[in-house]
Amino acid sequence: MSRALAAWLWGQNSRLVLWLPVALAGGIIAYFALPFEPGGAAMAGAALACIAALACRLLWPDQLAVRLGAGVVGAAAMGVLVAWGQAWRMPPFPDLPRRAVHLSGQVTGVEVQRLADGTQALRVVLRGARLEDGISMGMPPLRRWLSVRLRADDPARPMPGDTLRVRALLSPPAFPDVPGGYDAQRRAWFDGLAGHGRALERATIMSVQAGGGAAGWLAGRRQVLAARIRAALPGTEGDIAATIMVGADGVVAAPERAAYADAGLAHLLAVAGLHLAIVMGLVMVALRTALALSERAALYWPCRQIAAVGALLAGAGYVLLTGAHLPAQRSLLMAGLAVMALLAGRRPLSLRALAVAATVLMVLNPEGVAELPLQMSVAAVMALIAGFDALRPALSGWEHDDVWLRRVAARLAHPLVASVLAGGACLPVGMAHFGAVQPWFVLANLLAVPLMSVWIMPWGLAALSLMPLGLEKLALVPMGWGLGVVTWLAHLVAGLPAARIGVPAIGNAGLALFFAGLCWLCLWGGRVRLAGLAPIMLAVLSPWLVARPVIMLAPDGRMAGIVTAGRLLTGPGAHPDPFVLREWQRVTGLPAGVLPAGGTVGNVACHAGVCRMGNVVLVLASRPPAPGLCRGVGLLVNLPGTWGCEGVPSIGRFDLWRNGAYALYPQPDGGLVVRTDRAMRGARPWVMRPGGAGLPNLPLAQAE
Repeated sequence: MSRALAAWLWGQNSRLVLWLPVALAGGIIAYFALPFEPGGAAMAGAALACIAALACRLLWPDQLAVRLGAGVVGAAAMGVLVAWGQAWRMPPFPDLPRRAVHLSGQVTGVEVQRLADGTQALRVVLRGARLEDGISMGMPPLRRWLSVRLRADDPARPMPGDTLRVRALLSPPAFPDVPGGYDAQRRAWFDGLAGHGRALERATIMSVQAGGGAAGWLAGRRQVLAARIRAALPGTEGDIAATIMVGADGVVAAPERAAYADAGLAHLLAVAGLHLAIVMGLVMVALRTALALSERAALYWPCRQIAAVGALLAGAGYVLLTGAHLPAQRSLLMAGLAVMALLAGRRPLSLRALAVAATVLMVLNPEGVAELPLQMSVAAVMALIAGFDALRPALSGWEHDDVWLRRVAARLAHPLVASVLAGGACLPVGMAHFGAVQPWFVLANLLAVPLMSVWIMPWGLAALSLMPLGLEKLALVPMGWGLGVVTWLAHLVAGLPAARIGVPAIGNAGLALFFAGLCWLCLWGGRVRLAGLAPIMLAVLSPWLVARPVIMLAPDGRMAGIVTAGRLLTGPGAHPDPFVLREWQRVTGLPAGVLPAGGTVGNVACHAGVCRMGNVVLVLASRPPAPGLCRGVGLLVNLPGTWGCEGVPSIGRFDLWRNGAYALYPQPDGGLVVRTDRAMRGARPWVMRPGGAGLPNLPLAQAE
């Protein structure tokens, strides 16, 4: 058996290097999964493991077992070190005041944000902010940036480089709404975000264009171009055009975003790999065509390489113009590696190029391993490369067949296969991050993506080239026609039966299992790769194989949710927090409802602000205990937190203040397991201390 395994591994020798990024990602994931922060001794051990792995690889280069072990151990240890170093180079969270405060800082970014009532307000990014209240006077400026939303009726129009002063109510990054859920604090830690603010008064521009450098100048040009695009092309089409041409965020209305998401077309509203590929492809075709018109250039110049470099430069300009967001930067890096491979005479798109790109991306931004954009990009590109490699013999045979129907079918099969491969690989990732499945995504993308490539983006580039002449409307109008068709298609597909199916979210362990299976399926050669289908299917089914929470408590103690009768019922009140509700629905995959003021729903009975589910009593309203309420109670959940039952374990507002969100999971014996956010996240640099969200809002005692 060992000889057979060794022979098989030697046969896969050229593919072994593809697993190094997988081991690197495994080390990064292991660091983030720890419930405690490793100390210096642990990091010294990881560094020694890297050195030992390198020494073994150099001393025994012909020993297959040594090569495999050294590669896996060294790459995993390097992943731990990279993630640890990135975490500790970030400045700590500041202790933001919990009251209204005057602050001032330099504007480095301005975005138009569409509010829930349809109005628009400006959101400004402030760096070097100073708090000007009595307690914070004299303190150094914040080392992290603040995101402040101005009032909708504020006439101020700040530009990047301006110094802004405003009175605002600040809040730190939010705690997770469910244990193991989306961690906004971790993302804010690595993004350099200090917190969010909401302006209470109109802002004052203290100095105009005091600085900002090249980044500030670009942000200002971006704001001006977005305004010109929306003026020339009003309505939804103009909002989408500004989004994909100059990276304007938050301008597309919520109903349109929801329609695009339900149709599986949300990626068209995010500037990333697709838009960059279209821009670079159009520029490359134009350059090669122009060079081919010259006989000397066509005969003596490396036209293909020149066009590729020109396309890369155009792609870099597009990324800068749209704000240089991380997804666009990752796509540009992968495009740069593809151009380098083309210049070196290698295949531009290969699994080795993807491995190099993924390694560079993870070393530069290790936190991206746990985020949606990098997961989507890697899954889609890996599936496309491996899938077309496997299907190339069949497609090539049909492309060169004597029967013209087969040739046409082969040409038409390419976009269909690409949509199925990329969409299928991203489906479990979407289940994990959104708790939803869009079954019609293939149909929508099959029509919308070609239209974006051959009509919308070419007119968009033409509009950018005509802007210096003030003639951008000549190109924006036909671009709007195409955007109108795509928007109509999004609404049509979103209105189909079962266009969006809510499903329980795949957990972190299930998502890791899916990527392990996808890597096995794509990175190995031969029939043994088909074994990767088993973990993929197990990961997709995992939400229905593990227990889901039946009771959830928000970290601020203002909202509770109970799963019963196939629904998620929340209280108190008929207007739950939409952000908390969205996260709870992602985890459970259930439709939402409201806990009744009185009566029974499923196995939950409510009366006068008190609900009972089995031996669990949930108190939603501040009231004295009723006689007999504590009889037969196994657990008391008292959101007001003013009293308890003697000898009965309880969860009150102070517990939520200390431990964050709570979730209660059913056990086979009928009991419940209590999990808290703080126990799951542990003591990490990005986990804010108890009280990071302020003191619990308790009612006053009678004496007070």
